[in-house]
Amino acid sequence: MASAPALADRVIERLWERMGEIYGHRWPSSYGDDPLTGAGRTWAKGLAGLSAEQIGDGVSACMASAEPWPPTLPEFRALCLGIPSLSTVRQELRPGAATRSRFALEVWSRIDSWRFRQANADEAGRLIRDAYETAREHVMRGGALPDLPIAELEGQAAAPPPRKASPEVVAQHVEQMMRLVGRPPVEVDDEVGEIDEGTPV
Repeated sequence: MASAPALADRVIERLWERMGEIYGHRWPSSYGDDPLTGAGRTWAKGLAGLSAEQIGDGVSACMASAEPWPPTLPEFRALCLGIPSLSTVRQELRPGAATRSRFALEVWSRIDSWRFRQANADEAGRLIRDAYETAREHVMRGGALPDLPIAELEGQAAAPPPRKASPEVVAQHVEQMMRLVGRPPVEVDDEVGEIDEGTPV
């Protein structure tokens, strides 16, 4: 399969301009002033196949980052592809996490869940790191990410609200429980369907 063409000159020139605005002298110090020679040509090839929107996403991620030094080419490509940091993925894979990104789902698909549950903290961390690295390489090579299960969740009917049992039903269940433990039946308040608090059990 033929590889994607390198970024057009105007795109790499604009990228060089924006990165210089973000990182100041640190950008040309790292990659040179001319985007059409040397490192600029390497970046144009390394970012081949990415859309203008993805390049913009990478630039936006750089602006939002607290890191004062410019990224390497692989790091920038990862930003363009929306690959979160390892620490972010670790947070998303915690039990009870509110949301998980598509990338975190890809990482989880590469972990032996049984082994993960049996692992101590160090081994669990290593399993996540190894899965992160293989998932990252998968995406960097153009691999697809799993879809988020939003449609499935939205299609589920909302659970009906709980209903209070009638006094008769409560009395039946209480009587059955009392028989199981060898105690005499207790009285049930007909008004509220609850056990009379004054009855010894």
